[in-house]
Amino acid sequence: MRRIANLALAHSRLAVSGFVLVTLALGAGLLRLGLDNSIDTMVPDDSPVTTLQHQVASSFGAGKLLVAVVQGDIYTPEALTELGRVTAALQRVDGIRRVTSVANARRMEDDGGFLRIENLVDAQHLTPTDIAGIRSFLATSDLYGHGRLVDAAGTAAAVVMEIDDDADPQTVLTAVRHVLDSDWSGPTHLAGSPLIEVEMGSTVRHDLPLLAGLAALLIVTMLFLNFRTVQGALLPLLTVAIGLTWSMGAMGWLGGKLTTLNIIGPVAILAVGSSFSLHLLGRFYFELGKGRDRREAVRLAVSETGLGVLISGIAIAAAMATFVLSSMPTVRVLGLFTAGGVLATLLASLLLMPALLGRLPAPPRLPDPEAPAVLGAVLRRLARFVARRRWTVLAVAAALAVAAAVGAARIVPNTALLDYFGKDSLVRQSYRVVEQTFGGASQIQVLVRGDLDDPTLLRAMLAFQQGVDALPGIASSASIANVLETVNETLTGARALPATRQAVAQELLVYQLSGDVADLTRFRSLDGTQGLIEITAASNTTRELKGVYHDIQHVAAQTIGGHATLGYTGSALLQLAIERALLHDFTVSLTVAIALVILIDSLVRSFPAALVTILALLLTIALQYGVLGYIGIPLDLATMLLGALAIGVGDYAIHLTVRYMEERRRGHGPEVAMERTLTTSGRSIAFTALTLGAGFAAMLISNFVPIRMLGSLMVFTVAAIGITSLTLLPAACLVFLRNPRPPRAVRREVSTHV
Repeated sequence: MRRIANLALAHSRLAVSGFVLVTLALGAGLLRLGLDNSIDTMVPDDSPVTTLQHQVASSFGAGKLLVAVVQGDIYTPEALTELGRVTAALQRVDGIRRVTSVANARRMEDDGGFLRIENLVDAQHLTPTDIAGIRSFLATSDLYGHGRLVDAAGTAAAVVMEIDDDADPQTVLTAVRHVLDSDWSGPTHLAGSPLIEVEMGSTVRHDLPLLAGLAALLIVTMLFLNFRTVQGALLPLLTVAIGLTWSMGAMGWLGGKLTTLNIIGPVAILAVGSSFSLHLLGRFYFELGKGRDRREAVRLAVSETGLGVLISGIAIAAAMATFVLSSMPTVRVLGLFTAGGVLATLLASLLLMPALLGRLPAPPRLPDPEAPAVLGAVLRRLARFVARRRWTVLAVAAALAVAAAVGAARIVPNTALLDYFGKDSLVRQSYRVVEQTFGGASQIQVLVRGDLDDPTLLRAMLAFQQGVDALPGIASSASIANVLETVNETLTGARALPATRQAVAQELLVYQLSGDVADLTRFRSLDGTQGLIEITAASNTTRELKGVYHDIQHVAAQTIGGHATLGYTGSALLQLAIERALLHDFTVSLTVAIALVILIDSLVRSFPAALVTILALLLTIALQYGVLGYIGIPLDLATMLLGALAIGVGDYAIHLTVRYMEERRRGHGPEVAMERTLTTSGRSIAFTALTLGAGFAAMLISNFVPIRMLGSLMVFTVAAIGITSLTLLPAACLVFLRNPRPPRAVRREVSTHV
């Protein structure tokens, strides 16, 4: 480390110039950085639900569902005429594959043995009798009735749009809103995955610069309170800005895109990265206060404290990099982004900042490092208390761990994307109207593989739908069985499915000759080997969705049974796939992060010291998830990151262990060594916790509910790590690390003093 310090001082101009050039080169990549707010980035790569959804989209032309609810007195000539204009205009929007409303619904009639298919609504000639007929038809139709297109009161109508998978949701949604505002005179509401994607993108664009800016402001404030110099406040911010620029710029040059979870990345890099400079500057000012000249103070700061900063930085980056093991693209991007930013900030802290400190004038006023202070007195009394009550401290920690484990067992996962938004948000309000009016806006699709010309299978499908429609949380269902039942009733007068295979084939042919073949192929493949049952469900938590999914499978087993093989997909089930991947990734990332931190710390320090230090982190992680369980906060895509983030931000606790080991090597007894450790390194740990907490507190103003919750929990986490580092960790050192034997490589390492 001393060579690094000498290199930075001897070639300070070259170091500064090199960082400027690299920052400019990588910074240009920021202009190429895109945003991907699609739900697909959250879905695991290997999910069979995703694979099946692509197959359904290819075979049946099914797109993403967007539902518009228009409110007013629907059963009037004026309203039906407006609805016709809205439907026609929406059908012309690029990216919309199909539009269904009462305005383009089709009615079948028997015309002397032939099937005549005509529009239900003739907007040019609507009489009270016509409207009464429309209302009567919708009350009984299997395809359009039972509140699917117009609610029972006649005060709201649904316009169902299917969006192409490759269409830009923002462009489509803008066009849809323009049509609704222009052609409908009453209130309108939207629901569906394209709406969620667009709102998530808008939130990311709003929150990312706002949260990063606020985090930077809060961190600079804490740094100034710590060092009482402008230099001490701005130099750490410079190193973090370089880390962010390098990481985000590299993503841009490599064609990467920011995703929803990347809101967390800049805040994490700002908070964690600033701690590197905090430790180095603390030692630098300590040496200046003792009368060292500026360049020698830089050498001592880098050579004595730099190794601890280096290893802590590598351990933190390794903990963040465990997210790369995730099967969800958005989590992998967050891992690469954050780990890269941390490493870049670490490099700037160890090379650029010493080069600048060697050339910048020293602050005119520095506090006397040996002068007594209020915080020093408090830490000294705390050290004596812990020394006397070490076993009590360990016992209390053990009791807290047990209580936390009980709370953690109560955690319920929930990856429902709608819950990303606050209950009073416009998205939730719009969804609430749609759900209350029509029963649901989420989609479950059942792919039926079998002989779709077999009347037995068709009857089984119809029985399945009847059973599903009766389930709580289900709004409606539709399939080729409904189409054939309607055709058969029109031609024969019997409300039943065709009785024979020949009758099925004949009625399908009659419909194709009279109507639009797309009405059939949306539910049935042309070769008759695959069919699609579309189910509209309420947008619930994933726990409730699992119950609905289980009930649907149970009904399928009782009705369709051995007549066909079934596959399940749809927007609702994608959320369950996300939950399964979340639980797997949570376990893997947390386990690997703990193992990596222990390994990296022990390679340079000592294995017993690493194990003792990890106790504070493990207790903090247990407390994190215990709080989640007791308060009732669900485990979601944001809170699953808590454990690995705690490991990352909490590795600064190792500085206290290293400082204690140094004092023991100087010949002090365990109790005296710990008292000296707490009165020197304790101040740095306290301000590190305050700085990290201030950075994560910026998340509290996010528009995303999970991000806000993560911010509040990370503030708690940082505070908990600070407290356990000043209480549990000293007690553990005095019990389990009374005679430490560090590796030869760290005998000269000294942790931060100020």
